[in-house]
Amino acid sequence: MSTEITRLQASDFEEALDMLNFSFGFQHPKNFETLLPSLYKAENEHMSWNWAVRENGRIRAIVGAFPLAWQLGETTLRISGIGGVSCHPRARNQGYMQQLMSHAVASMREEGYHLSYLGGQRQRYGYYGYEKCGIFYHLSLSKNNLRHTCGSDPLPIQFRPLTREDQTHLQGAIGLHDAQPFRGLRAPERFYDLLLAWQHQPHIALAADGRMIGYLVANQSGDTITELLAVNEGEPELSIAAAWVQQYGDTHFELSPWNRLLPKLAHLCEGMSVASSGNWLIFDWEHVLDALLKTRAAQGPLVDGAVIIEIKEYGRLLLEVDGEHIRCVRTEREPALSAEPATAMRLLLGPLPPCAVLALPAGAALLEQWCPLPLFWGRQDGV
Repeated sequence: MSTEITRLQASDFEEALDMLNFSFGFQHPKNFETLLPSLYKAENEHMSWNWAVRENGRIRAIVGAFPLAWQLGETTLRISGIGGVSCHPRARNQGYMQQLMSHAVASMREEGYHLSYLGGQRQRYGYYGYEKCGIFYHLSLSKNNLRHTCGSDPLPIQFRPLTREDQTHLQGAIGLHDAQPFRGLRAPERFYDLLLAWQHQPHIALAADGRMIGYLVANQSGDTITELLAVNEGEPELSIAAAWVQQYGDTHFELSPWNRLLPKLAHLCEGMSVASSGNWLIFDWEHVLDALLKTRAAQGPLVDGAVIIEIKEYGRLLLEVDGEHIRCVRTEREPALSAEPATAMRLLLGPLPPCAVLALPAGAALLEQWCPLPLFWGRQDGV
């Protein structure tokens, strides 16, 4: 029996998707083509994002390593999103998944990715250096919340499904998304497919005069909103959220740390929680922390000072805030603390405050004010 690890190509589409859908127990209309239409297409570029183990020429295991990009102010971070990790039921317990994951991680490192993201069981992926961390906000808004805070009069906002053919409003949604200083980068030709990910449905929000004032993405039942953006004029995002709840019922909202809706919704919502944003693996700590520290400073003032931390197997880093001069750079100076990579991720990136991860020495006390740094990845950009 011969085995090899290869990149897939367009001619492998049918066999690969049959194996993926079978391994996950998916049946039409729920399958990888409809769940993630921006990633799974019978094209060489899309299929090349998948590593496979072939056994006597047949595909027996797959790991997708999808190229993503994150714009944080002036910095662009390259992310490899891991998804579709699967093994044919008749080829399990032969180590194929472990081989592919190790191969994918080594390839990401060689190709210069800054970090990698996936969703999955913590310990399963901890073997490859991933740790659950980051920040993801969940808020719930009910009709009762609105009745007590906004009254019972219906808001003059209408919602209409956004179709691929509606190019005028689609371009408006792209403009709202791309105006964000912190966002996952989306190629215009892939934007609509990304809104459809997870079989979700995009809607435009229309004011009484017919103007588009924002858009949102809802799940099939309409009780979860995974993306909501609004125009700058009047900042109507809270009105859009409230109108949706009035028309469709109690709703959960998934929000980034920098979404304008977050503080407004927190003022009146029924419940709120903070969770990790996924399983993360950081290759380039210097550039990732530099970008995230600057992003954190854009959300609110940071206390001046410096902290030196040693991340084992990587090196020592100086995190420094001096007024508007904010940076993270390598250093040889003595660290205030030393931590394994997984512990450093939870310490700096949340979702818990640093003091809930480690007992901070005096030289690292500033981390309690600076952190968690806002490591976030939205569901519609997920893999």
